[in-house]
Amino acid sequence: MAEQNQEVFESKPRVDHPVKSVRVLNCGRAEQHTEHRFGSRLPRLWWVFFGRNWVPLPLQCFLVEHRDGLVLFDTGIDPEILSNQGYIKQAIGRFLLPRIFKFQLTDRDRIDHVLASVGVAASDIRTAVISHLHFDHVGGIAQVPQADLLVSDREWAILSEPHPEREWILRDHIEIPSAKWRQISFAPTDDPLFKGFDGIHDVAGDGSMILLPTPGHTAGSISMLIQQDGWDPILLVADLTYDAALMEKGIVPGVGDGATLLASFAKVRALQDRLPNLTIVPSHDFSAADFVARATGTASQPGSMAP
Repeated sequence: MAEQNQEVFESKPRVDHPVKSVRVLNCGRAEQHTEHRFGSRLPRLWWVFFGRNWVPLPLQCFLVEHRDGLVLFDTGIDPEILSNQGYIKQAIGRFLLPRIFKFQLTDRDRIDHVLASVGVAASDIRTAVISHLHFDHVGGIAQVPQADLLVSDREWAILSEPHPEREWILRDHIEIPSAKWRQISFAPTDDPLFKGFDGIHDVAGDGSMILLPTPGHTAGSISMLIQQDGWDPILLVADLTYDAALMEKGIVPGVGDGATLLASFAKVRALQDRLPNLTIVPSHDFSAADFVARATGTASQPGSMAP
């Protein structure tokens, strides 16, 4: 709840209801170390090699039906990461991957098949907003070659660093000939709703899908605010946290830059104070489908993952 002396903002009505639906798409499952999800004071390599406790991890992305066309928020993982020995070219990456994640994937988890399962053709996707460049969020870009791929310029700059693969950003599966990448920068705004954020980017130009910089998991990670008259506003935060309750408690995961994550947490909580009904939806939260259903006033959606 906002304090009495804190200004609270009404979510602005969206003319003609530009957003028709938001779906949570199930792109497979995995397991991760407890320390990965909930954080740890132990060095990362210690729990990677010696951690024995694993917790389930849903792999999810989001489909937004906008009046101007279909928009994906991330594109899921490519199941070939398990079946193709050459998917990760670096030997150290192939060695470390099964020690960080235990994937349960089939070909049905590729984004074009996931979309088909909810009655959508991959060829109909107009835009894909990429929250960050990790392999489990860009794994489907080859299946939507017609789509504009929006990525923050700060995130794209990581590709110019000496070894982006050390941060699980696999250049070979990002810089592909068919990909229509479009780097976006964040424009300054005097809208008090976004005070504290380093600018915004309006995806459709109508205020219904606003991108916000929320670094920490990676340097250029972004979140997307969805506003639609009659709904509670929704903030898709990708991997800013793996669990909305953990962010509420200020608990950072075991990866990323802790100080930057906490700073982004504070900005998101301030936004939540200004929009008291704001629904925060992480990509790897088992409750994501329930969060979206409650915010939009809909029943559990086809293609969504139930806890």
